[in-house]
Amino acid sequence: MFNQTVGIMSNTENSKKIVRDNDQMTADSLSISEIRNVVTEQLSGYGDVEGMSVMKLVRLLGSAITGRKEEYKLSFNREEEDRWYVDFPNWPLKKGNLEMVCGADKFLDLLSEGKDRVSIIAKATSEKLDEAEFQQLMQDGWHELSQIQSSLTGGATYTVRGNKAEQFMRKHPLTGESMPRTLWLCPVTLFVVVRYPKYFYVKAIEE
Repeated sequence: MFNQTVGIMSNTENSKKIVRDNDQMTADSLSISEIRNVVTEQLSGYGDVEGMSVMKLVRLLGSAITGRKEEYKLSFNREEEDRWYVDFPNWPLKKGNLEMVCGADKFLDLLSEGKDRVSIIAKATSEKLDEAEFQQLMQDGWHELSQIQSSLTGGATYTVRGNKAEQFMRKHPLTGESMPRTLWLCPVTLFVVVRYPKYFYVKAIEE
């Protein structure tokens, strides 16, 4: 769900306008033809992508829109070279599209506690929880992902808070000081959650 492969920025004027004028636009605000255009433009650099794959992606996005909800159960697998992939059986393109990268892989390292598979509950919302409520949830293993930027074809970047957040740090390349790490979700997110929520509340669960 989180690899740059599908996150290519289109060079067409129409796509630029969508991103520029509607930075927080969600996939469910687009017409079917606009969805088709966005998906097609995302895949324009791949000569091996057939029209049928594009149509499958359009159908997947349409299904996500009609089945939109606020809570999702997702599973991830760690494979060779410690690479994490979202479990997405119906994904019609390359497996590499589903790789967790840019901080999302490090977050799964924490949630998995050394296991090679982890499942999570992710609650998507536009409203931040009351601080007292979140502090209580945090004791039960919940983490807050707070969006700091997003665009329709460029994915979304989030900061992380939670009881393991102190472990989710990185060293400044120059000073060596600890600093918060962000995680990035690519546009494959739209095929599951339909939008880039302002907040995700995430917890690892037993399968």
